[in-house]
Amino acid sequence: MRPLRILLVSALFVCALGGSLSPVRAGQDPFPLYDCITPNVAFWRDIYGKYPSSQGVLHDKRDLSIIYEVLDVEGTWETAARERDRQKIERVKERYLDILKSLAAGVPPQSREERRVAALFGARATPEDFRLAQENIRFQSGQKDNFRKGLIRSGAYLEEIKEIMASYGVPEDLAYLPHVESSFNYKAYSKFGAAGIWQFTESSGKQFQLDVDYAIDERRDPLKATHAAARMLRHNYEKLGTWPLAVTAYNHGINGMMRAKAAKGDYERIFQEHESELFKFASRNFYSEFLAAREVAKNYQAYFGPLPIEPPVNSKAVVLPNYALVNDLVKHLKVDLDTFKALNPALREPVYLGQKLIPKGYEVRVPQQGKAVRLADNIPPQILKEDQAQPTIYQVRQGDTAFSIARQHGISVADLLRGNGLDDQAVICPGQNLRIPGAGERGTLVAMVGKKIEPQRPAGLTPVVPNEKPAPQPAGEVVSLVKLAGVPESVQVAQVAQSPKAAPASEPAPAKGAQCPPLNPAKVLGNLGVEQVTKNKKQGKGYGIIRVEAEETLGHYARWLGIRAWDLRHLNNLRYEQSLTVNQKLKIPLAKGSKERFEAQRYEFHKEMVEDFFAAYRLMEGTRTYRVKQGDTIWSLCETEFELPFWLIKKYNPSVDFAQLKPGLRLVVPRVESIR
Repeated sequence: MRPLRILLVSALFVCALGGSLSPVRAGQDPFPLYDCITPNVAFWRDIYGKYPSSQGVLHDKRDLSIIYEVLDVEGTWETAARERDRQKIERVKERYLDILKSLAAGVPPQSREERRVAALFGARATPEDFRLAQENIRFQSGQKDNFRKGLIRSGAYLEEIKEIMASYGVPEDLAYLPHVESSFNYKAYSKFGAAGIWQFTESSGKQFQLDVDYAIDERRDPLKATHAAARMLRHNYEKLGTWPLAVTAYNHGINGMMRAKAAKGDYERIFQEHESELFKFASRNFYSEFLAAREVAKNYQAYFGPLPIEPPVNSKAVVLPNYALVNDLVKHLKVDLDTFKALNPALREPVYLGQKLIPKGYEVRVPQQGKAVRLADNIPPQILKEDQAQPTIYQVRQGDTAFSIARQHGISVADLLRGNGLDDQAVICPGQNLRIPGAGERGTLVAMVGKKIEPQRPAGLTPVVPNEKPAPQPAGEVVSLVKLAGVPESVQVAQVAQSPKAAPASEPAPAKGAQCPPLNPAKVLGNLGVEQVTKNKKQGKGYGIIRVEAEETLGHYARWLGIRAWDLRHLNNLRYEQSLTVNQKLKIPLAKGSKERFEAQRYEFHKEMVEDFFAAYRLMEGTRTYRVKQGDTIWSLCETEFELPFWLIKKYNPSVDFAQLKPGLRLVVPRVESIR
């Protein structure tokens, strides 16, 4: 029986919003199965419940009832296996393309295979149908094994997710949507920065009241993220009026679906007739996928037999009254660290490294059984802190050594390394941003010697558009960090420079002739500092100049400064929705102490992107080259051609003017694969 508290919250929530949601009558399914999508739902039902990842379906992407062939593939994330699968799929595609070309030319089918393909289109098929089909051949991997894993994982939170949905007055069955989004993988992270089982981007998460920063990412907390998903889905329904449209908008976006509804009216016409640059296969099929996933999940024993479904998580949330070091809190709670991590997935790695404190007001989850609940209700004041840990950010300049940087900021070289997750063989270059750890901060000196580089959508109301004149990237000088063990700090660092400065007597002499190492995309580069700080004597206010970097928006600047985005628009004479450009200069107001806070939060924003990406993906050997075509923009290329974030493409092409991509320009594109 569902707790009375949840039911009362649900009733109060609906009443507070004026009962704008239409009640669903007993026995009425808010998610209708339309005739036009029946073949699509059947297709996805087979993908989830019939075909494992070692099989895949070659099909027509407009008419999913047309299945050319079921292929056996290796279906692993190992690089060589993926390439073999790709080549096999392409060979089979070519065979069917040849058949379709022949049929489109009006040649009667001769072989048994040609007759079979022709029959897939029906007796009334025309040469034009076969011509169009050539553009629509698509391969879909099976997902039965992954869906099975998702079913097992879902047990930990499914019932509580249903309760949360009910508390917002939305259909409980929306709890099955994460099967489509992430297979209930709590660590899921997309190349464009969508995280968690509900796959929120940073901007959409913040829009629906999730905290996302360097210390905490509530998108990764299944329950916190479910509250946000319920808010979003309810918002979609209130704007669009039906659940099929509301679910589709979860994938396609509310504004795009409102335009589609205005043009076509209802879901069926949108599915059958709507065409746009962004309404493509994924958006058109999203509602069908949801219906199929719901059916398979509800009747999983018919598809998978008995499964060892995970039991519900038994925990209690306690609000943290102030900031705290995780080690201090875990020690007080007498909970092992692995258990604490599992119950608090929103806390990011910098918290566990001691670089950030658990935020004030965070709902700490502890095991329901044992002493942890009583101890959580009685946290001693001596382990609580008044302020969040805030580092200083320093951009490496020509002539710097790690020794000189550490001495300038009153810390040891070892502290500098620990504070930046560097090992004793690391190399830093001019233009790289380093965090200067605060007093008493704990960090980790990582061991990376001999390892390959495996470091860890543009969002917001005002997306950054690449600029005309990108900031030059310094090259040539290297600061190399050599072995620390048993070596006096004064000789722990060797500098390599083309034009070395005179070094103090206590520093090692620079070596000659070395160059910067190959690009490491895990380094946080760019102009993240505030330039030309000035004061207005009449108003008593300070101002600074910044240069826009990739993925930044006015919303980010406003949040880091604690002001409104409108104030920044007014200060810089920007029109509403005017795009920013990379390396564009902006004026920002500065209160006392806000410069350092702004720079720290800006650095952490970029560091978070890099760390999250390379925790989920790794670089493969080599790169590929793309020749720009007429009409290309960097956003369309990143979204469809490269399937990579702009910040990563920019690092591989530092001198390119992305605002004016000229046909024929060659772009270097890294090869990336998922870490499984």
